[in-house]
Amino acid sequence: MYASSLPCIAGLVLIISSPQTPVDCPVCHKTIGRKADLPRHMRTHDGNKEALMHACPFTDCDYKTLQKSNMQTHIRTHTRERSKTCPHPGCEFATTDPGSLTRHRKQLHGYEP
Repeated sequence: MYASSLPCIAGLVLIISSPQTPVDCPVCHKTIGRKADLPRHMRTHDGNKEALMHACPFTDCDYKTLQKSNMQTHIRTHTRERSKTCPHPGCEFATTDPGSLTRHRKQLHGYEP
């Protein structure tokens, strides 16, 4: 369900929003693509952000991120695990990063999510 206006009740307009509805961050005013992602974005404004960071467990690597999924993707750059493979028949593309796979599929195979 998308944001929609309901009938006025005593001059008020009610808005219903779904998790897919874009919202603006009340701190930096950046538009967040999905309302459900706002809590994750709000962590970027936390005064104790360092305590929320996920640090790379590999020696001599200083990478840190607020998102656990980003750390999982980063770790695969150390292990060279290319678990994300192209489902297009005959294509042997494989990567560590789901975003790279999506870009590959869009550019080479006309994929539309």
